[in-house]
Order: sequence, then C-alpha cells, then structure tokens
Amino acid sequence: MAPDHSNATGVPVGDGQHISPAEFLLMAGFLAYRAPRAEVDARAAARRVLDAVLGVATAHGFADSDALESMMASAEKSTRVWRLAEQAIAAVGDTAAYLQVLRCAGVTLEVDA
Repeated sequence: MAPDHSNATGVPVGDGQHISPAEFLLMAGFLAYRAPRAEVDARAAARRVLDAVLGVATAHGFADSDALESMMASAEKSTRVWRLAEQAIAAVGDTAAYLQVLRCAGVTLEVDA
C-alpha cells in the first residue's frame, strides 16, 4: 500500500502520533535554538525546516518571519508566537502542502517510511 501523503490529521511524529504543523514549526525552533544537547543532525534538520517553512510562508505573503524566528530564538512563549506560527502555516497552505515543504527540506516523515 502506498503511503498516505495527504495526512490531514497533522504531522506524524512517531508511534502513530500527530501534531499540528504550527506545533511542529515551534518544535523545530526549539531544536534549532534552545536544545544545545540535541544531536547535531536533529538540530540541522530543524534548521532546514525553519528555513524551508518560513521561506515558503514569506513567498506566499507572510510578512513576520523575522519576528517569529526572533521569538523562537529567545524562547518566547506567548499567544503572539502561536498566532504567528499559525499564520505562517496558513501562508504555506494545507497540511499536505506543509508536509511537502518538509520533504523538500530533506525531512523524512513516518508516512514516508
């Protein structure tokens, strides 16, 4: 059976679990900026996710990529961070589009295995 690449339930994070694209983006920000003990490969993948997602979001009209990235770098936890993450994801498109951006960034997902 071919993998289901539409996966409207969110981003697979292992063991059948899914999180929202916004949560995944913020998790990538944490790994890239705030997890110095994380494996180098994980941090590099997180950086690729940030670059790819924010790049596509900006190309589709999201004007606050720099502000969002700055808030993630400083570990800000606020409703504004969540709102900006959700706006960035909305600019990327639906979940299927978001998953495609991740794949193009070289991130292998559970559904791809």
